[in-house]
Amino acid sequence: MKRFFLFFLLCLSYTLCIGQTTYFNSSPIIDDKESTRLYSLEIAEDHVIVTIEITALKKKKRINYWTTPNTYIFTGNTPLAIVKGYYINGRIEQCGYNHQWGWSNVEQGAKNYYRLYFEGTIPSGITTISIVDKGTQEWNGYNYNTVHSYCFNNYTINNPRKNYSNINTEYLAKKNIDTNNDGICGIYEQIAGEQNYKLACIKENGQHKLIYLSSSTGLSWWQPGDIKANLRTSASGIFKADWFMANKSINKDAYLVFDGLSMTLNMPTGTDPGETKYLKMYPEGSSRISGGSNTNQGSSWTGTGFALKNGYIVTNNHVVEGASNILVQGINGTTIEYKAEVVAVDKNNDLALIRINDYRFDGFGSIPYSIKEMLCDVGSDVFVLGYPLTSYMGEEIKLTNGIISSRSGYQGDITTYQISAPVQPGNSGGPMFDKNGNVVGVVNAGIPGAENVGYAIKTSYLCNLINSSVSSAIIPRNNTISTMSLSEKVKVLRNYTFYIKCK
Repeated sequence: MKRFFLFFLLCLSYTLCIGQTTYFNSSPIIDDKESTRLYSLEIAEDHVIVTIEITALKKKKRINYWTTPNTYIFTGNTPLAIVKGYYINGRIEQCGYNHQWGWSNVEQGAKNYYRLYFEGTIPSGITTISIVDKGTQEWNGYNYNTVHSYCFNNYTINNPRKNYSNINTEYLAKKNIDTNNDGICGIYEQIAGEQNYKLACIKENGQHKLIYLSSSTGLSWWQPGDIKANLRTSASGIFKADWFMANKSINKDAYLVFDGLSMTLNMPTGTDPGETKYLKMYPEGSSRISGGSNTNQGSSWTGTGFALKNGYIVTNNHVVEGASNILVQGINGTTIEYKAEVVAVDKNNDLALIRINDYRFDGFGSIPYSIKEMLCDVGSDVFVLGYPLTSYMGEEIKLTNGIISSRSGYQGDITTYQISAPVQPGNSGGPMFDKNGNVVGVVNAGIPGAENVGYAIKTSYLCNLINSSVSSAIIPRNNTISTMSLSEKVKVLRNYTFYIKCK
């Protein structure tokens, strides 16, 4: 017989804690032949099982039960899980209106139980749920009517908060970050994401963790201090993560890359696969746009540099800052790693001069490009060489090209150009050439999540550093590649653009 039910505001349940199972002792829903009540709810990592008890109020030949497929577990107005069917002997069976589940020859007072299997889970910390059958359209012989089965509204469940840190405010997170300022710890905000998470990367007991601070959607079951991810380092410096999804289920197939300016989440599998970018907002000294794009992984990181005369090399200050060991690879196209040392830096303009200090080094040879100090016009063609994201892309030199988009950089910075040539973490310190093969800039930054936006320091500032610290004699002035094609230029220039490894 078709049954129509409105929402019932039931008494709060009496809960008996057995793991993640809640048993209820609440008022039943009563009709002329039976009473029905929510008996128990079991929470698993990826599903929920709900048990419903039916008591016969009179002797009957047959009592049927059913639930439409349009049944959900809610918290407030947010759906958490959807019914997939009855759970019978370890199998999921269809549970619709016309499937005739029930039992026959029913004695008065007899009880029967059926179990509903819901796909999804109830995140830890949620303590009030409703089970709502939204119904389905059925033909009654004259027209279609909406029919639905039992609804259970506002039940208290045993579901305590789990996986959280005592660092549960931005103030406490910053104190932890200041103590563990390793280039990875920091506060990160999601770029153009659905949730717009603000997360803090902290370090507790030697382990990096991401903790939740806030989100734009204000998911009620997420509280400041809840663990968003537990991180594990890999041999490559990329972090493997146990990532807690929005419903607090765990995705173990997640990877994180930190570059000193941003955090990139790569999630190949799961309900929301893809790449998500987070911009580093604190500490301010490491998250400013001129912080560059080296692939800093805490104890080791990489960048790019290019040759001057007499064994000198140009790179960014942020590439070599804090390094006790600097190795240069790619000299004369070889894979030999030569030791180098810092000679001079310009922190304000993010420039550094280093010099090869290795008995095996016998010079760069004749440098084929010149350093051009004259300003480039907007629209001028440029190309960039460097070693971006070597953990992903390998250690072969990469070429990107574009144009000068603006004579001023981030927020109107007059010391840099804005360029459309794509740059990535690892391009930092690399040369930017004009179409003739003259060096016209030093790459120092990109904006995570923004395509075809990069920044390069103008060579006039590089020449100022060279003149004030060494001598203008080390600046190459003779261009021998101007008439070559781009591919021919790259074949030559790759021997003078270097992969820099720091520890």
